[in-house]
Amino acid sequence: MAKKDSDSTALALTGADQSGTPETLVTTPWEDTLEARVADLLHAGEPAVLVTVVSRTGSAPRDSGTRALQTRSGFEGTVGGGLLEARAMEAARSSLASAVSVRVSVDMSGFTPNSDMICGGGMEVLCEVLSPRQAEIFAFAAQVLRQGGRGVWLVELRNDGVSLHAEAENPLRHLYVDSLPDRAMTEATLPEGVVLGLDAVQPLLDARKGKPGLVEHEGHVFYVEPLAAPPVLLLCGGGHVSLEVARLAHACDFVVDVVDDREEFSNAVRFPMARRCLVLPGYENIVENCGIGRRHFVAIVTRGHSFDREVLAQALTSHAQYVGMIGSKTKREKVYAALRKQGVPDAELAAVCCPIGLSIEAETPQQIAVSIVAELLAARAGTLVRLRFDD
Repeated sequence: MAKKDSDSTALALTGADQSGTPETLVTTPWEDTLEARVADLLHAGEPAVLVTVVSRTGSAPRDSGTRALQTRSGFEGTVGGGLLEARAMEAARSSLASAVSVRVSVDMSGFTPNSDMICGGGMEVLCEVLSPRQAEIFAFAAQVLRQGGRGVWLVELRNDGVSLHAEAENPLRHLYVDSLPDRAMTEATLPEGVVLGLDAVQPLLDARKGKPGLVEHEGHVFYVEPLAAPPVLLLCGGGHVSLEVARLAHACDFVVDVVDDREEFSNAVRFPMARRCLVLPGYENIVENCGIGRRHFVAIVTRGHSFDREVLAQALTSHAQYVGMIGSKTKREKVYAALRKQGVPDAELAAVCCPIGLSIEAETPQQIAVSIVAELLAARAGTLVRLRFDD
């Protein structure tokens, strides 16, 4: 990740607890995963509490698996906002001060009528105090994610809702992985808490249908969570539209990479929110050089039709989850006709979102960015087909 100055490392926001006391929220541009951020904090000797929504009822704002961090600098991330989050933040601050993990339940039905929390439901939050010795397991998890590996977090809890483990004040956290991310690594050199193989934890994950949450098994309570990396948005082209898309996509939890054929349009000064800024003359070998994989969303917004066509031809050979290209319908038909002559099947072209973005009559770069990021979010959520109509 590009090195950032202190002003861009923490963006202060404000919230309030029930007493009206302001609370500082810290939004940190993590390297690319929460695991990497935790590893950095623990390696630096910074105390941290991992705040996780472990269960949800009714219309609580966030589902199980939502995570945030409490550090001495403030609260990084969000678990839903409002009074629910204020309660979670209060518990997290207490855990940070006492170095004792807790599970807290917040029920919106308990709020007063004038609290505006009328949607009902609630959530249970685990405030997990992390120790310096766990730096290696989180660093290992970050490495697995970077390599595209599979894994499952398993946290053993006590079922009394207060104490978390019979022999310790804090929960026992393990990471199960399907393979080693480094060929030089052996099972004997794995960090403490890492287990090779998913067989032991698969029944617990199956009980949750692959989703994060609490599971009771043989008299024990576990929190199980698939190890999942955030999506990566690859912006092909670093112009005005890309700059606005990068800002908004980063705010919506996408890791942003930028590639352009000109250095002045792809650099850390222009894109401080980006993880990587690459310069590829002619956009050659873009799949390999940018590492396009299954968690990638590719937005093609280069400075010319020939570059768009070249990038699209390459992107269609990748396993990207989403490919979109900017341009008019006329441009689309010309580009598609050229690619058909190169042997690209119609079925592959039909999967491309072009013109890119949901149809909201966007004109300015900022408006176009809203339409593009909205489409990315819909593609991620699996609702794009019903939102996008065939022109």
